Amino acid sequence: MLETPVLPSKSMALQSTEGHTLMRALVYTPSIPKYLAARLLGKRYPARALPLRLAVMPEPVPPPGFERLKVRLCGICGSDLALLYGKNSPVLSPFFSFPAVLGHEVLAELGGVRVVVNPLLTCRDRGLPECKACAGGNEPLCQNVAEGNLSAGIIGFCHDLPGGWSQRMVAHKDRLVQVQNGVPDERAVLAEPLAVVVRGLRQGFLGGWPEKMLVIGAGTIGLLSVKALRLLGFSGELHVVARRARQAELAKGLGASQVHGSAKAAQQVVAKRYRGMLGTSGWRGGFGGVVEAAGSPAALQDASWAVEEGGRLLLLGAPGASLHDLSPYWFREIHLTGSYTYSREDFAEAVRLLPEAVGLEALVSASYPLAAWPEAIRAAATRKGVKVAFKP
Repeated sequence: MLETPVLPSKSMALQSTEGHTLMRALVYTPSIPKYLAARLLGKRYPARALPLRLAVMPEPVPPPGFERLKVRLCGICGSDLALLYGKNSPVLSPFFSFPAVLGHEVLAELGGVRVVVNPLLTCRDRGLPECKACAGGNEPLCQNVAEGNLSAGIIGFCHDLPGGWSQRMVAHKDRLVQVQNGVPDERAVLAEPLAVVVRGLRQGFLGGWPEKMLVIGAGTIGLLSVKALRLLGFSGELHVVARRARQAELAKGLGASQVHGSAKAAQQVVAKRYRGMLGTSGWRGGFGGVVEAAGSPAALQDASWAVEEGGRLLLLGAPGASLHDLSPYWFREIHLTGSYTYSREDFAEAVRLLPEAVGLEALVSASYPLAAWPEAIRAAATRKGVKVAFKP
């Protein structure tokens, strides 16, 4: 943590005629017609028509205990794309607040020092006494994410505090963790999603590592899972489902034992297939642990059958609402664990792992200025790279 931060210079900011310091930022404003159109058309929906605009706005004024930061890089997360393309579950809408400047995977500068931002806004950030979860160090389960003196949500999904798709932002000083010298920016900007993975793996496999594991999905979360498993001590067979050649190449470089083109191809290595009615298939055997990192209903269904009897399935992707066959869970006693964010300790551990996480920087395939946001969103949505970032 940084104890005595110094405010950065304002050299990159705009100056208005009235003398107020301004900045550029990407603002998301909800639109029901655009939500429905994007949900219907998916990636075919024009990026320029999304409810996102480049705005010039005053620099944020830090509340007490917060610091103003200069953004160096900010990733485009799958959750950002899900919001923009109407894939989020409406049930979650009370826990976010808009209009808002998006961006929660942030590498920034504070007085010339590189820091990564833990974007959670829990009890202490909101000026409230700690709830039971926060008091126990379990901030991911905070009961007050829509209460207190701030609007609902985390930074990047909160109306009151701009996220990292901007030139400047603010964050509580206790949410800033310094990045070690020598860690490339492109690796450091992955600290937040790496913290998601670290938390998820520890929650999903508290009883120890199984002999063989499968990661379904080789996007950012899937590839981070491969690297994190190795860094956290898993030494068994690690299989990965990757749909693209570049993803397969990265998975092998980060520690995968075998890479497969589909979940069924992976299953056939360790399980026996039984054909059922109407073209269906059931399986016996499988992997002791499966990480679902693709975030699609189909991937979750594949994952539920890829786990061996009594095995564990970790849901790190965010498939949202879907029609799902629950048969594998009761028929084969599959243990399902979901994980969304992280504790302060998980986040700090992710930052500590960065110097060892050599190769992760290759996941950041491109960075774009804010003005080129339609091209950046299109590149991220069409998987032209693993991780696309803004460089304000």
